[in-house]
Amino acid sequence: MITVGNFRIGDEERKIINEVLASGRISEGKFVKRFEREFAKKVGRKYCCVLSSGTSALIAGLLSLIYSGRIKKGSKVITTPVTYIATSNAIVIAGLKPYYVDIDRDTFCIIPEKIEELIKEEGEDDFSLILPVHLMGYPCDMDEINNIAKKYNLLVFEDAAQAHNTKYKGKNVGTFSIMADYSFYIAHNIQVGEMGAVVSDDVKLINLIRPVSYTHLTLPTN
Repeated sequence: MITVGNFRIGDEERKIINEVLASGRISEGKFVKRFEREFAKKVGRKYCCVLSSGTSALIAGLLSLIYSGRIKKGSKVITTPVTYIATSNAIVIAGLKPYYVDIDRDTFCIIPEKIEELIKEEGEDDFSLILPVHLMGYPCDMDEINNIAKKYNLLVFEDAAQAHNTKYKGKNVGTFSIMADYSFYIAHNIQVGEMGAVVSDDVKLINLIRPVSYTHLTLPTN
């Protein structure tokens, strides 16, 4: 029987854990840096920054877009309500406004046509970002989502918390946007207990995230 959080540790893992404990440093050490390099390469992005959880990855990623001037605090983010609550929480904590559209019943993924319908209904003003969720390993239609984003001058941030190694047209999800987040919580297909990561090809965004991930999160003042 496989249960949620069926955490198995073998001899190799125990050896590395003991090595970490013996080093006197349990965070930001050589294994963290090694993981960041190797996971970025595995996904197909240039950079990776590890955080304490997938929720932290979402929050820090959104804040980096605000601090960098890519999106405005208080702007609207289009996403799906059918996901873990962290997606919506992160949007609100970052000072943004979640707007929801429906999902496909077969794939559990956001429907691109509904995104455009919402934009037309609400008006283009104040929308800044589309945050699709690749729920339970099902890839969203990133071509259509990116076409809509380009048409309305929006950015795309992929929530790939549950989609490690999920492919869309032969490429890993998490590579079709300005950045993506992953979670390594015990219920996910790659687990370490508690951890999250942000991946991107933009080193400026990653450098903004690094100090945020190692200190208390603060919201921008303007």
